[in-house]
Amino acid sequence: MAKSVQVEFVLVPGFSLLSLSCAVDALRAANLVLGQTVYAWRLSADFDHLASGDGVPSSSDIRLSAVPLAARDSSDTPPDLLAVVGGERSHHYDSEALAVSLKRAAARGARVGSISDGAFPVAANGLFDGYRSTIHWKCLDAYRERFPDLDIRTSIYEIDRNRFSCAGGTTSLDLMLTFVMEAHGARTASLVAENYAHDRIREAAQEQHVTAAIRMAGRNQHVAEAALLMEQHLEDPLSVDQIARAAGISTRQLSRLFRSQLGRSPGQFYLDLRVDRAASLLRQTSMSISEIAVGCGFQSASHLGRFLKRRHGATPGQWRRGP
Repeated sequence: MAKSVQVEFVLVPGFSLLSLSCAVDALRAANLVLGQTVYAWRLSADFDHLASGDGVPSSSDIRLSAVPLAARDSSDTPPDLLAVVGGERSHHYDSEALAVSLKRAAARGARVGSISDGAFPVAANGLFDGYRSTIHWKCLDAYRERFPDLDIRTSIYEIDRNRFSCAGGTTSLDLMLTFVMEAHGARTASLVAENYAHDRIREAAQEQHVTAAIRMAGRNQHVAEAALLMEQHLEDPLSVDQIARAAGISTRQLSRLFRSQLGRSPGQFYLDLRVDRAASLLRQTSMSISEIAVGCGFQSASHLGRFLKRRHGATPGQWRRGP
């Protein structure tokens, strides 16, 4: 008989249903392949943070029933692995019951970590201090802004001793398959993966998203170099002349390349990068609009607002509130 593993998924309101489903179903399939119930799981949540008792809402508003965190007592089987499952609204989730559960599990030596944007509350409670972690690429800017001292990676998942994290989506499948492979070997993990036409388990080191500079590399080296410079200087924008000189071509050549390859001038491409970063920070942080504006190279909040309205059809305040 293989050693049993108790897994607890703590659901943050607005959690990613796909991320949770991929993780849970990998464990279900592992039990099937192993011919015994090795993995048992439960869903839990802090119901003090819910407006309704009708289950925990996912980002798609499908609600799942869960065990209240505060109702758990010493008779419950403690988890061997505790995963906080988040979504796009997890950035400032603050729960005393979750903090207690995380620290209690860590003190017992359980594996503790996050799926998708669940990294925010895990990091906020100090569980990633001294450990590598990752998060969905759309939230990287906000995650780095809020936790500048953490070792934050752009990989699809990270396993660092008894801590783990993943970018969400189907990467939670790779994360769980890796845990299965560690415990039961590559053949078992491969048989589980076959259930999902998943021909290989992606390695943790795989980058989850490519930057604009890398996307441009296949088009033209000068365009890629220029895009990289722009990404490195969002807060203190360079002039197009400076970028062209650094890329080793004339301003006219750079403009011609950008228009032919991207359908935009270098200046417009650069502006779009800065506006999109500001849009990301507005949704994912509590930084003031003025702070975000300056951090993305705009003179003021109104200056940012003009360009955000033009690109995304909303003022900074409207964009922050979301749909």
